[in-house]
Amino acid sequence: MPDHERRTMNGETMRAWAEIDLGAMVHNLSVAKKMSGRKVCAVLKGDAHGHGAVRCARTLEAHGCDAFAVAALSEGIELRDAGIKAPVLVLGWTPAEFAGEISDHGLTQSILDEAYALELEEALLEAGKTLSVHIKIDTGMSRTGLFAQESPEEAAEAVLRIAGLPHLRITGIFTHYAAADVPGKDDFTAWQLRNFKAVLQKLREAGFDFEGVTVHASNSACVLFHPETYFDMVRAGVMLYGFYPDDKFRSDGPLRQALSLKARVAQVKELPAGAHVSYGCTFETKRPTKIAVVSAGYADAYPRNLSNKGAFAVINGAKCPQIGRVCMDLTMFDVTDADVKRGDVAILYGRGGMSLEEIAALTGSINCEASSLLTKRVRKVYIEAEDE
Repeated sequence: MPDHERRTMNGETMRAWAEIDLGAMVHNLSVAKKMSGRKVCAVLKGDAHGHGAVRCARTLEAHGCDAFAVAALSEGIELRDAGIKAPVLVLGWTPAEFAGEISDHGLTQSILDEAYALELEEALLEAGKTLSVHIKIDTGMSRTGLFAQESPEEAAEAVLRIAGLPHLRITGIFTHYAAADVPGKDDFTAWQLRNFKAVLQKLREAGFDFEGVTVHASNSACVLFHPETYFDMVRAGVMLYGFYPDDKFRSDGPLRQALSLKARVAQVKELPAGAHVSYGCTFETKRPTKIAVVSAGYADAYPRNLSNKGAFAVINGAKCPQIGRVCMDLTMFDVTDADVKRGDVAILYGRGGMSLEEIAALTGSINCEASSLLTKRVRKVYIEAEDE
């Protein structure tokens, strides 16, 4: 038994943990680099989708990752405090009053609209500082960015006005695709690409200086499925963790899933036929049944919505069906036909168990949601990446 399956750092027996293979992430980074032939920006939003942003960033930077993207200022500061030197782009909105702090930490802020650029300029003028920014272009997502779905000229003109602000340095221009992971929406993705190219062309015609400006548009779905969207850099998000953006698991695909959720069996008990299991009496045994009570539940990122839907855990190599309602801290599995005892390890999902895509299909969600819900009581155990 590996040491991390025996004890926690304080010597207590572990109840549940997330095992993260950093070598798999390094492999997935190499896939993004080889497929695109471009620089790669690793998207580490939401604590790297629950995988641990700092540890992942350190490993990825050491293996040639060119840049990082986060959702919030606090996430960017966390990376800087951890010693990350590569460029870090804050994708989400940061109140202009924190413009000086963004600058002090050497972060890059995305520009959501022209009014926001003016707010940042005013704050930077007062602070006597400058700030690197990437301009977001709304080509069809209808979320943040300069609206370019009808008039690329107007979007380009807004970029030019922002370029004239003395305290903002445009170091990037980018967009985001709404449906690049949906094969039936390829026409929409192509339309977004045309909109983005039209803005870039209008900027060139107006004499905009692209020297030192990184143009990027491709998310994970584009890296895997849409090579026509590559520009100077690609943004690899879910694919770094081994998740396919279309939620289809590919056992023979190029990606390697990095995360497994594991927990210990707390109790094994025999139940007669007709016994009801867990809250709401939603499961009734049809025969004498042996169950394993596993020490993880929805507070450990094992979704409650999996209850009685055909999920399973792998315990000692056997697939054991989940039964009854998933509780906050405990989940029950039918181990009648398996050799299971207290203290055994159950693989709830990930490497060696159910794929995250199978979890997503049963819960009506997406493959990266479950890992993003990992709480701090679920210790992260890292398997180091080997140098290649």
